[in-house]
Amino acid sequence: MDQAKANEIQDPAEVDRIIAAELEALLDSPMFTRSPVLSRLLQFLVEHRLRGGRSSPKAYAIATEALGRSEDFDPAVDSYPRVMVGRLRSLLDRYYADTPWIHRLRVPQGSYEVVVQYRSAPPSARSADDPAEEGDVKAATAPATPVHRRAPSRPGDRGSRFGRWIVVLILLALALFTLWTLREGPGRLFAGDPVPVPLLEVSPPVAGNLPQSRALARALDGKLRDGLRRFDMVDLLSAKAPGGAAARTGDYRLDTSLVRTVEGDTDVTLVLNRVADQRAIWSQQMRLTSDETPEFTAIEPLIAQLAGDYGVIVRDQVQRQPDNYAAGFPCLAQFNRMRQMRNAATAKRVDTCLRATIEANPRDPVALTALSLVRYADWQSQRLTPEGREALGEARAIALRSYESSPNSAPGLFAMARANFYAGNCAGGNAMGEAALALNPYDADMSGFLGLFKLVCGQAEEGEALLRRSLQLDSSYPGVPAVTLAFVLSQRGEQAEAQRILDHMPSPSNLEPQYMMVRAVVLARQGDPAAARAQWRRLLAYTRQPADASPETVLGRFMITPAVIERAAAALRDSGVVPAGA
Repeated sequence: MDQAKANEIQDPAEVDRIIAAELEALLDSPMFTRSPVLSRLLQFLVEHRLRGGRSSPKAYAIATEALGRSEDFDPAVDSYPRVMVGRLRSLLDRYYADTPWIHRLRVPQGSYEVVVQYRSAPPSARSADDPAEEGDVKAATAPATPVHRRAPSRPGDRGSRFGRWIVVLILLALALFTLWTLREGPGRLFAGDPVPVPLLEVSPPVAGNLPQSRALARALDGKLRDGLRRFDMVDLLSAKAPGGAAARTGDYRLDTSLVRTVEGDTDVTLVLNRVADQRAIWSQQMRLTSDETPEFTAIEPLIAQLAGDYGVIVRDQVQRQPDNYAAGFPCLAQFNRMRQMRNAATAKRVDTCLRATIEANPRDPVALTALSLVRYADWQSQRLTPEGREALGEARAIALRSYESSPNSAPGLFAMARANFYAGNCAGGNAMGEAALALNPYDADMSGFLGLFKLVCGQAEEGEALLRRSLQLDSSYPGVPAVTLAFVLSQRGEQAEAQRILDHMPSPSNLEPQYMMVRAVVLARQGDPAAARAQWRRLLAYTRQPADASPETVLGRFMITPAVIERAAAALRDSGVVPAGA
């Protein structure tokens, strides 16, 4: 029976009762308990229906009331509500695939409305004795005349055939169950639904009762929420769930306190708690002068260290599940981990899970931007081969797709900025890179790479400022920005400062090829040619190049931009790390 017609026949009060009961069962299930964002979204859609909303809620209401987006959310340029409702549909299908049901909840494609789907038509509100309509499931009854088989000695009946069908159905169910168990997790047969990013609850800052303390607490809360919402690796949990109910528990909770001292300074303490075991996994305390409040600019590095691509939350998730390459957040976390220490096996797994993420959500700019960078890295290591040219073409196409899918998002803009820079288009790269950074000025990774690109394009002063900004925001994983800044300082003759930056880089950064190259140049210019050449030999071994390989050949194994390769090769020759004629 047509679903809309079924809902019309059924008593509206009965439909509402079914919806409320199904919601309760769904929210109590382990599958939805592990997905607080989708649980909150389902609760919002159901409550909208039960409050009398007989048409779909608007995307803006879903984004701001259910998904924690701010009031300036623009559904015309941001597809987040549609993406999350799509994930909700998938989770509902997974739940009911494992649960016997007579009626179930469904959110039809192209709609945000919750409806009831029946395995058979519901009883008519007019009469429970009316005949079943066409399409209803009919009761199986034995025929009046037995059905005989061809062999006269073995007459069959409906019961025996029914028994064989039961066996077939059981075997089919076992086969489907086997496939289902293979569909998720590392090395499984199918990718499964993308795992959403961790959910962070920001508790209102604890402050004194004086009006000035309360005003500072509101300003601090606004600064934290404004900064954290700009990152793609964490979602903010709203203070209230739809309908005024208490918010569901997130994966992490950020507790904040603010104390004003007698001198007029302000002590701010941030504590990040992992909700699963109620354990504090990170804390920071700082004292701010009256000149630093109420803007709280000094808090910006803490925001980056919490929610950035290499932030505390991402690192905690990877540490707890180091081999999780599931589509969605785990894959993106592994992608950022791979950028620290790339190897072929990890790159292949990341490529696979990113494609699965994109298959589930073809317009996801974060996954598209990540896959584009993976393919650019494939190109750099195979530059002169047909495979390398294919990787370059796909990297550019995916970057364009990311931008076209989300032209007003930081990931989409920066994907296109990177593509422009790699193609030698400095004007286009600068324009899009600056637009991306304006959307998220707290992103240490974007600041660092835009600084590198500006240096390549001859904008030395702006490039160095962005490199320093990147290290100021988050020095826990400095990577390319740090070695690039050390290289710039070494070229300027400031060897001691360059050495200081390199010495403060945490492992595994000191195993990266960029680090080995810059360290070799700095050591040579400090008068230690033996140590410099030892670093060069390590780099040759890392890139699997012979001892007589030219610097351009070696650097081309891990650098993309020709101008950067040229300048680095010249520095290696000028400093004496490699012979001038090499």
